[in-house]
Amino acid sequence: MVATCKRWPRIGLLVAGLVLLLNGSPNVRADEKEDPLRTELLKLNGASTEEIQTAKLRALIKDREKAKKAVAEAAKMMKEAKGEEKPFNYNGTIILGRAAQILRLFDIAERFYEHQLNLATKVKDGMKIVSAYEGLIEVYWDAKRYADVIDTCEKVVEATSPKEVENYKPFALERLIQAKAKQGKFDEAMTLTKNLLELDDGALAWYFLQLKGWIQREDGKIGDAINTYKDALDKINAEKKMLKGEAKEKQKDRIAYILSGLYVDNKEIDKAAKELETLIKRNPEAATYKNDLGFIWCDHDLKLDESEKLIKEALELDKKEREKLKAEGKLDEVGENAAYLDSLGWVYYKQKKYKEALEPLKKASADEDEGNHLEIWDHLGDCYLALGQKKDAIAAWEKALKMEDISNRDGERRRKVSDKLKKARVEP
Repeated sequence: MVATCKRWPRIGLLVAGLVLLLNGSPNVRADEKEDPLRTELLKLNGASTEEIQTAKLRALIKDREKAKKAVAEAAKMMKEAKGEEKPFNYNGTIILGRAAQILRLFDIAERFYEHQLNLATKVKDGMKIVSAYEGLIEVYWDAKRYADVIDTCEKVVEATSPKEVENYKPFALERLIQAKAKQGKFDEAMTLTKNLLELDDGALAWYFLQLKGWIQREDGKIGDAINTYKDALDKINAEKKMLKGEAKEKQKDRIAYILSGLYVDNKEIDKAAKELETLIKRNPEAATYKNDLGFIWCDHDLKLDESEKLIKEALELDKKEREKLKAEGKLDEVGENAAYLDSLGWVYYKQKKYKEALEPLKKASADEDEGNHLEIWDHLGDCYLALGQKKDAIAAWEKALKMEDISNRDGERRRKVSDKLKKARVEP
């Protein structure tokens, strides 16, 4: 499986410039003091540094079922509070809003981010206001509430102060345009993007061209998107003032990686492979590029032995990175990347090693965070069927159809899975 990335608001951004120091917890009732869960939740108010907040967040979401109950209880406490006084200060709100978002309890996350925005606005702290807006925008985006994304971004764009909000406006405007594209308003999104390109003096043309390419890809205009990203790459190569050194190289790598995906969309596998091979040479320790190249080759029945080697290298590199993060106290457990496990299972499947394929595919699908993907469950269904386990295959494909579409390719895959299910149910 080609790896996908999710952008979550950083804890650091949420706590920068913290000036709200509250002793004790406001609006606490006597019965709350006697409730162990509520007592523990109220202790989150004392997490006044990024390090403590990160640790509290990790501890809270470690057990997902318990975390859901805790976050729901915190939301109940907020609802029970009378007037403007709420049981959670800025510190507690950061942790609980973020936890709710990770747990995909979007309505609860929205409530906490709105409270965060109110607290930040009262003290006129620009960094906190931006953090709250960013949280709200990303919650609405993850929930596919694109009208709310647009409404919130418009509030940012229309704001007159403070300076941190002014600096955030271009990013809010970008998200606004993307949300319009998600609504199918491609002409409107493209017009806004062209306006940005016309207003630019040339220094940021490379950035806005990437937005144009993103819209074209969403609109299914893959050839146009490829040409636009190539133009953006040319602009980056020509840029000598704003982009230099490592920052410039990272942007070039980013566009090359996007182009590899576009070439796959356009059925130009050789070109996709060439982009990834170049990226691997430039970044030999980057697991993502090796996994993606291995997966693309095996998915198209090409270079299966080499694909297996690349995917195993990706898993090993990813494991080393996770072990490093654990040693630094940034990760609790060293697990395996679900996308890479899916790739390994899929290359085994393509090699007709169905028994070997089953274990990594089952591991990938069992991942609570990254295993809920239509492609992973589709692959698992294919493997079960190849092993003669039709009931398990049907169950896997049924589960696959319950997954959300993450990329444009998922629409086509969904149709194929539906066809497989119909055929499997009819055949004796």
